[in-house]
Amino acid sequence: MSKRARTSLFILLGILFLLAAPLLILYSQGYRFDWQERWFSQVGAFYFSVMPTRAEVFVNGQLTGRTARILGTTLTENFPPDTYQIRIQKEGYHPWEKLLTVSAKQVTEAKHITLIPVDPPFTVLENEILAFWPSPRKTEAIIQKSPRADAQTSWTLVLWDSLRNVEYPLYKSLSATDEILEIRWASDSNSFLMRIVSAGVSQSFIQRIDRSLLTQPTVEKTLQTAAQLREKYIIDPRAQQAAAFLESENDIVWLDQNGILWQQGNTASQATQLNQKPFPVRAGTSYTIYTLRNESFIQEAQTLYLLNRQTQAFEQFFTPFSEMTLSPDGKKLALSSGRELWLYYFEDDREQPARAKNERIFLTRFSEDIKNLSWFTSHYLIFTRGDTIVVSEIDTRDHLNIVELAAFPNPTLVWQSGEKILLVYTGGQITASKNLLP
Repeated sequence: MSKRARTSLFILLGILFLLAAPLLILYSQGYRFDWQERWFSQVGAFYFSVMPTRAEVFVNGQLTGRTARILGTTLTENFPPDTYQIRIQKEGYHPWEKLLTVSAKQVTEAKHITLIPVDPPFTVLENEILAFWPSPRKTEAIIQKSPRADAQTSWTLVLWDSLRNVEYPLYKSLSATDEILEIRWASDSNSFLMRIVSAGVSQSFIQRIDRSLLTQPTVEKTLQTAAQLREKYIIDPRAQQAAAFLESENDIVWLDQNGILWQQGNTASQATQLNQKPFPVRAGTSYTIYTLRNESFIQEAQTLYLLNRQTQAFEQFFTPFSEMTLSPDGKKLALSSGRELWLYYFEDDREQPARAKNERIFLTRFSEDIKNLSWFTSHYLIFTRGDTIVVSEIDTRDHLNIVELAAFPNPTLVWQSGEKILLVYTGGQITASKNLLP
């Protein structure tokens, strides 16, 4: 090669280097050429965490990969700032879809995506049920059962262990006129209050549950044991005069007729006054007390009031009020107004989309009443809309992913989060789903 050729080649390579170097520097700093804008812009990324794992991730219809086998996560990079159509899917599950926006040098996250099974099977566990009272721990229930054809009683009351699908008889009615007026579980699920009318006489007693005896004994032994553990229900004198009364595992809370809310430990001798400004108690009006996260609520008709700890006065919190439930992580409250769903945040939530303490979020509205409101996970709700069982996410970016899980006539739901099984009481039967979560 001649000297002139070598010189020309050196100059050409030098020019190419001078042109490429800025491009390489821009690329290393996260810049990409945006053909739509015809200029360079810095890119962002998507981060997803999905249950179940090995789900397919599509961005604008293009498969970008699958979530990890163990953690169910994936990081997808190099997206110019824009809004993208995301679809996450897996065979046998409803897909998750949402429009998400990527910003320069930012990672857009959706950390708690749960794919819901399509048409999960339900198995009948119990038949001939007249009434159903699940315990707070949701692994057992009191069941009022129809009599057998050869039985001499009108109905029986049993303790049902849903995990083993075993019944333990508790009570036999004496005549066809016997009636259950109320059954109310204690918060620790170790006893329940029962009020009945038997032979025209009203009786109230507390039935203790001795779990050491729940080993499939004979019917006679179980009934005998149940009778021995039964105690007459003595109404607390404070409750006799109270406008509302709540007894939990650790303390007693009551609203007196003067509008003062009192709290006392079950073993304490001194009651604590919680509010200084009296709550306006109206004669002939029913009140209900709720305690969640050391917060005190009073329900009057369809209005829910919250005790302001600073002013020590009750303030209107939510109306019209129907149901509420605290999330498993204890950070937020789901509320139903009948046909609307709302969230209230007790704490700041820095995950996307970020929420502030005391922020109230409207989720959605339906044409039918919402009932059986419960948390499916800390980021999904399960409830009924008419006869339809619905699971909904709470991520309000773009739209809510809402799935119709199943339909039963007038269902009552018990979501067993530990076992990941949904119990449905409907039409005199209790049915159970397969595991709905991995």
